[in-house]
Amino acid sequence: MACAGLGVWVLATGACAPVAEGDVRVTLSGGDGTQRGYPSHLFQDGWSVQFDKYLVSLGHFTLTSESGERRTVDEQVLVDVQKGDIPLPGLRGLPAGRWSVGFQVAPPGEGTTLPDGHVSAEDAAMMRERGYSYWVEGVAVKAHVGVYTFRMGFPVKAHMVDCINGVDGTQGIVVPENSVAQTEITIHAEHMFYDRLGTHRGVQLRFDAFAATADAQGVITPDGLSAQNLLDLRGLDGGELKDAEGKPVIYEPGAHTVRTLQEFVTQSIVDQAHLNGGGVCGVSQAG
Repeated sequence: MACAGLGVWVLATGACAPVAEGDVRVTLSGGDGTQRGYPSHLFQDGWSVQFDKYLVSLGHFTLTSESGERRTVDEQVLVDVQKGDIPLPGLRGLPAGRWSVGFQVAPPGEGTTLPDGHVSAEDAAMMRERGYSYWVEGVAVKAHVGVYTFRMGFPVKAHMVDCINGVDGTQGIVVPENSVAQTEITIHAEHMFYDRLGTHRGVQLRFDAFAATADAQGVITPDGLSAQNLLDLRGLDGGELKDAEGKPVIYEPGAHTVRTLQEFVTQSIVDQAHLNGGGVCGVSQAG
């Protein structure tokens, strides 16, 4: 017999006892990459990158229990992870046990929450109008080449599902009895500089192709990235883009159909939001 409406379960004897419960606390982090940038030794072509803004529009954090029960934080936030880790709305009073994790990356809407001091109303309106889920600003520097400013946005719309826990490699998270599961959505900003899609293995971080799209003031924009043809990559001198060994630079699209650097980077960062550090998530297209 069920103990309806009491939030309890039935023992073999038929007696009812309280279900053990726990809470989930969620943090959004850009880690050292967004907060401290990337030094030149990480880039195959010798650039260093520092972010001034790294805006992320994310929400609808959802947990699904092994029995199929679903709990969702029906809220979207727009935050700047360059400023540090940001607490997100969590969930309380969940039955203890294992839960799968999912969330959505999508452009901000009219009802998207802007935490105090993180993102201006002007930036939020710009991202909403252009359909950007990510907006990044910063500076790239290369010795004997120069200093370039970038202001780049990417129109990602995706559900992240069935996330693997980066701490122990298991599925989702475990809600502990009478305690709190500390959960982090971790942004891996280096994805935008990958030179191949569909894998994290063997990738190189590159920036020469970005720099070559800068306007007369040295500013890199989405329009500039859209003009960089992947089948005819140009360098700063307007000629064929080559690496330090004089070999043509190649961006490998894998199974994806992308024609420009803007499309390539947009696809590359679709799965840059991970669970608890390096835990990857499955991706389904957001509606």
